[in-house]
Amino acid sequence: MSAEQERVLFENEAYRLTANGLQQSNALSAELEGVRHLHIARNGQHVRTVDIPEPPAGYTGMRSSIPVLTAMYNLAVKELRANIHQGYLLLAGANWTTVWTRDIAYAAALGAALAEPTAVRNSLTARVKNGIILQDTGTGGGYPISTDRVSWALGAWCLYQTTGDEEWLDFCTDVLMNTLEQDDTTLPQDSVLRPGETSFIDWREQSYPAHMSMADIGASHAFGTNVLHYMAFALVARMLREQGRDAEAQSYATRATKLSETIQSTFWSKANMHFSMYRTADGYADDRVDSLATALAIFCGLAGEHSQRALQAIPRSAWGTPVFSPYRSDIAGSYHNRAIWPFQEAYVLLAHASQGDTAGMAFSMASMLRAAMAFGTNKENFHAETGEAADTLLNSDRQLWSVSGMLGMFYYGLFGIQCEHNNLVFSPCVPKQFAGSHWLTNLRIRDMELNVHINGYGTDICSVLIDGKAASPIIPLNTKGRLHLEIELMPQDEEDAPPHYPAAHEDLPEPQWDAPTPQSLRWHAVEGAEAYYIYANGKAIGTALDCRFTPPKSAQLFNSYRIQAVSGTRTSGFSAPFECPAPGTRRLLQPKRIGEEAEYTVENQQAWLDTKPSTAVLDYEEARTEGGTYAIRIQYSNATASKRDGDTCALRELLVDGESVAVVPLPHNTEPGSREAYSLTAAVTVPLEAGQHTFSLRYNPATCTNANGIINQCMVRALELTRIS
Repeated sequence: MSAEQERVLFENEAYRLTANGLQQSNALSAELEGVRHLHIARNGQHVRTVDIPEPPAGYTGMRSSIPVLTAMYNLAVKELRANIHQGYLLLAGANWTTVWTRDIAYAAALGAALAEPTAVRNSLTARVKNGIILQDTGTGGGYPISTDRVSWALGAWCLYQTTGDEEWLDFCTDVLMNTLEQDDTTLPQDSVLRPGETSFIDWREQSYPAHMSMADIGASHAFGTNVLHYMAFALVARMLREQGRDAEAQSYATRATKLSETIQSTFWSKANMHFSMYRTADGYADDRVDSLATALAIFCGLAGEHSQRALQAIPRSAWGTPVFSPYRSDIAGSYHNRAIWPFQEAYVLLAHASQGDTAGMAFSMASMLRAAMAFGTNKENFHAETGEAADTLLNSDRQLWSVSGMLGMFYYGLFGIQCEHNNLVFSPCVPKQFAGSHWLTNLRIRDMELNVHINGYGTDICSVLIDGKAASPIIPLNTKGRLHLEIELMPQDEEDAPPHYPAAHEDLPEPQWDAPTPQSLRWHAVEGAEAYYIYANGKAIGTALDCRFTPPKSAQLFNSYRIQAVSGTRTSGFSAPFECPAPGTRRLLQPKRIGEEAEYTVENQQAWLDTKPSTAVLDYEEARTEGGTYAIRIQYSNATASKRDGDTCALRELLVDGESVAVVPLPHNTEPGSREAYSLTAAVTVPLEAGQHTFSLRYNPATCTNANGIINQCMVRALELTRIS
């Protein structure tokens, strides 16, 4: 083996990656035979050989003086093509025989749109129904508990940049405007932020505390999901400008700016110098670091002046960048918790590249290359503490995100392909460990076919030749024909300092209440906790060293207490809220009738809200109130599908005195068939004058269309009315 093949690209306590192979601390090894065969062994015993063909003729190819780069690019191409099935659609992986919105959106933006534009177009189109983007199935029955369908914009825009297809641009603009308009009519408008669970982290038990119901998750605000909404507004503005619709574009650009400012002021933690993962509806921040969300915010420019610090604050393990940290200590299984997903690592890599951080980029490159070498495929995820895919709860070979992330590492990281305004720009980012010669061939962007050769390392361009003539790395997008680019990078004088990141670690479990009263808060001890912080209505009111606290007397009509455990730098999430309404300020109103002629009966103080007839209105008992602000919640049961899955979150408008005040989601809150399991919706806050008031629920097709579009039903019981101020 030559010295070049033995050259070390990356090494730490977990593994050693060379130009030709891999050795891990757990006795797994992998070695390339040329660039066409990968031999994997454990404890010196051969496990398998993976054949890696060259891309077919005419396909965008990549070759490098570093064999592992050539081989892993070719493996990604092989697996991308294997994911194309009937109808020329890109399926989500070997174990995922369907097309999903966020999967194809992220995959397209990471590289699939450049490599397989026709399959990407077909797949993105398949996730549109009646001119609106389909929300994937998920927590509580999907939309509007999950609202990250707007990720579709990322893939759609990337495809337009690649092809320049004006018909596609028109289609995308209409679809995104329709989708955002539906959000405007369905989602609460009392905040600039969009509600909904964290994007892609959709196994709710992996990332949210057990006490948060599906309704609570739907009413919370996730950092990453709001970043996606910001990107959707900004991209619609760019699409409209491309079409010469400047006035409409300005409206969306203004909304993007306002949302960006609100995201920064809401989620940036000055104390921790990073963005919080999400905020509950009552204003408590979960201070985990969401790696994908942070990377997206940096990559799209939203993070602004916080970019460098946010990037440095992302915790890492020896095997790469975990989905989030701290890990949930009360969840043993690895899927999102204690896991690394290569596609999310790819976005972290691109965030490093956008900042010219070659050392950080090298870390992410090594993590992705290591995983593909060790598994012989682009796995869905792997355990953050062992590096093993077998240690996860669910996994798939040739997972579409992971495959596309590997391609994006080359296209948008190493070669730095960017479309800026009306230009194609090359901004290579090559870590010193990966210095060498790298070629992209048959690269097709719009009416150009390019062969690109970069040599050296770093981010500074020394010289550019196009067809042998001195030129700029900026090429107008309306250029036509074949071009050959030679890009020489200027070596950096300074050595890249090894990156130092916080180590990913566990949190403390959330405290559990122990028969508290409004006069004496009591909770169970948390193992490892040194102290406890006590909060009332979102504000700190005291500290306790044991598990008891006497809250100060309060003139508030309503107090909601939470506890947080702390130990050194470790903290817990917040406990479930302990609500203390003042005596006489909370009452339950029973369902009275359905329809003016009582077409449907109310039995045993519960009512069945069927999908049809959609005109039927459920009236509750009337109530005389004092003037003030009231929180309204509905007792309900939705057993149409599991809490984790499905697309049948029920929706109803809440009417007060005959006027619509909100659309209320009634998500899956139990398992199919368990119709006696009741819980509460998220609260709707309304001001009421002193006097008599009426309360009703109705189905309005204009505002209550869920992801399923057909099944929209649940059982309801009492309406809870609480005066809070």
